[in-house]
Amino acid sequence: MKNVSELYQSVVRPVRIMQFGEGNFLRAFVDYAVDAANEEQGFNGNVAVIIPRSGKSERFAKQHNIYTVCLRGQKDGKVYTEDRVITSIADVISARDEYDKFMALAQTDTLEFVVSNTTEAGIVFDGADRFDACPPATFPAKLTKFLWQRFTFYKGAADKGLVMLPTELIDHNGKALETCVCQYAETWKLGAEFTDWLHASCSFVDTLVDRIVTGFPKEEAAALWQELGYEDDLLDKAEPFSLWAVGDPSLASRLPFASHAFDIAFTDDIKAYKEQKVRILNGAHTSMVLGAYLAGLDYVGQCMKDPVIRTQLDQSVFDEIVPTVHLPREKAVAFAKAVYERFENPFVNHALLSISLNSVSKWKARVLPTFKDSVAATGKLPKWLTYSFAAFLAFYRTTVAGDHCLIGSRSTNTYEIHDDEEALHFFKDNAGKSTAAYVTAIMSHRDFWGEDLTAIPGFADAVIAHLDRMAAVGVKAHIEELGKQA
Repeated sequence: MKNVSELYQSVVRPVRIMQFGEGNFLRAFVDYAVDAANEEQGFNGNVAVIIPRSGKSERFAKQHNIYTVCLRGQKDGKVYTEDRVITSIADVISARDEYDKFMALAQTDTLEFVVSNTTEAGIVFDGADRFDACPPATFPAKLTKFLWQRFTFYKGAADKGLVMLPTELIDHNGKALETCVCQYAETWKLGAEFTDWLHASCSFVDTLVDRIVTGFPKEEAAALWQELGYEDDLLDKAEPFSLWAVGDPSLASRLPFASHAFDIAFTDDIKAYKEQKVRILNGAHTSMVLGAYLAGLDYVGQCMKDPVIRTQLDQSVFDEIVPTVHLPREKAVAFAKAVYERFENPFVNHALLSISLNSVSKWKARVLPTFKDSVAATGKLPKWLTYSFAAFLAFYRTTVAGDHCLIGSRSTNTYEIHDDEEALHFFKDNAGKSTAAYVTAIMSHRDFWGEDLTAIPGFADAVIAHLDRMAAVGVKAHIEELGKQA
């Protein structure tokens, strides 16, 4: 069988993007978007990929930087598959082993953008990093030296500044990167003119990205190669859904990435898009899975097909969560419907126990803000979000310790509960108390929630009532009862 590079060729285009990171996510997200934009929108740009820490990778050279992105999932209510051969990577360069080549990119006249995905810990300042290192250790230090090289070569020309678009999953990722770069400029004494150029000619834009990328499908690679008709050792598998929220509306004309294949939004309110994702996608998961597991289900896909759990999800998402999102309702509803298709993805078995990890912090971040906004807006406790807290307490209620975990039980089996060690100890110490005492202890623990939840009128009593009813009739029967209530 031939290799993909024997059947397809890279296309020579101007290098407009430098990308820090060669991993699966960027290749199935940014490079995919660029490839689609080249084909459909006339973007006419290629990507120079920088390997930030490792040495030169022969796996890219062997395939002339050609590879396939395989999308598998649901779209518009139907099973969706797409196989796109990516031809948008001009070069893959090791910053460590090919330092001079990396720095020479700073002289590229057509370069406009820098994207990155160096993990959540990648955007950091290290005072020990030196300007004379080739290259410096951290990503922001490498970027600072690169920008200095560009500033010097073009003699501070205002039109040679670059737009930084970090995709690392931290709050205000653009601002965090800018802070680090400015710290290095100051520490290395690169001068006021350079700092002024950074502020006036460069921009560091906050972004939010969303696409599940599973990477190289080792177990099914042979079958996919047969389906494609060629071998591809760089094959990258992902879901069809995509969203790139870019916090600068002025960039819309320069990044024509929106198409049937890719969703990009230019906004001056990244916070609203993050809120939408956290509340609808993550909040739906966290508010559903613990009770669903106790009700006998094991996977998200099963939940979507179960009429009782599906009723809970529908009512909680559209009646309680969507109204709290600070975006136009039609946008939030459309996002919620896309989330449902992701939950129903027939190519992914997402285990409920995997989602259950660290549920204390997850409920606080993903559900509590929605709960409080709903109470403030309606003047009453939201039925399903209140229940979700009770289901969480039921899931965590055990006095049995395991190896760095607790051991819970449902009718058919035991299961492991994983969370912060101190949190697990606190639950174990209080689980054997009366239901009222257990609920009060957990809800009033300020280190968990940042406040005393028993101060919310009626909340503790409602949670106790849910737990008592679950104990009396079973979790699933209780969920079914709630679904029939107005």
